[in-house]
Amino acid sequence: MNEPHVSTPLNGRRILLTRAKHDDAIARALRTAGAQVDALALTVSTPLDSAQLDAARTRLADGGYAWVVFSSWRAAWAVVSGLPRARLLGTRIAAVGEATARWISDHTGVSADMTGAGSAVALLECFPAPASGARPVLIPRSAAAPDTLPDGLRSLGWSVEAVDAYTTTPADAADIPDDIAGSFPAGHYDAAVLTASSQARAIAPLLGMPPPSTRIVTIGAPTAATARRQGIAVATQASSPTPDAIVRALIDALDRPAQADAPEERDS
Repeated sequence: MNEPHVSTPLNGRRILLTRAKHDDAIARALRTAGAQVDALALTVSTPLDSAQLDAARTRLADGGYAWVVFSSWRAAWAVVSGLPRARLLGTRIAAVGEATARWISDHTGVSADMTGAGSAVALLECFPAPASGARPVLIPRSAAAPDTLPDGLRSLGWSVEAVDAYTTTPADAADIPDDIAGSFPAGHYDAAVLTASSQARAIAPLLGMPPPSTRIVTIGAPTAATARRQGIAVATQASSPTPDAIVRALIDALDRPAQADAPEERDS
C-alpha cells in the first residue's frame, strides 16, 4: 500500500524565524512544510513597574474601563490578575490578533469580546464608537509601541489611557548562537521571517544586513515598513499572522527573484 502524499513545499529550505516560543505554531507549520527552522528571538522584553501601571491595574479590577485593548500577550500579562473581575464588572476585552486572544483565554478563562485580524488598523475598522458618558479605554502596551491604537480610538471619540507595561530591547550579541551568527551574513538562509517591528530593527545590528540571497518575509505592514526604513528589502508580507499565511508568504517569496523589492532610505 502506498504511503499518502504529504506536501512539503519548503523542503530543504533553511528559514530563520525571529522569535523563540515553546511549541511555536509557526515553527511547527514551517517544519511540516519541509523547512529547516532556526528560531531566535532578537529582542528581550522586560516588564515595567510604575505608579501609573499600578493605578491602571486597580482601576481595571474595579471596572473603571469600558474596554481594555491588547496588542500582545505581554501587554495582557501585565494586568492579567484583574481581567476576570473586570469582566464581571462590565469591562470588555479586545485583542489585536488571535494569538493574543488565545493567550488571554488560556490564562484567565475569559474570552475576548473582539479580536482583530492581526493589526491595529484592522481592529480599529471594527471597533465601536463610544456611547455618551462611556468609561475610558485602557491600552497596556510596549514602551516602544506606535500610537496607531490610541490615536485611532481617540478619533472614534474614546477617552484613552495608554500605559507602558514593558520595554523591548535588542538581545545581547553574545547570546546569538555562533552557527546563526555565521550562517546568516554568509547567505546560508533561504529566508528570514520578521515577526514584529522590534525584530526588524534588531536584525541588522545583531546579524548584519540580510544578504541578497535571503528573502525577507514580514508579519504585517508595520513590520514591513520598519524593515524598509532600516534599508532591508522585503520580498513579501504575510496576509495575516497565522501559520498557514506565513507558509504561503514564504512559498511566494522563494518563487520570486532575490531582492526584488527596493528598500526605503534609512532613517537619518
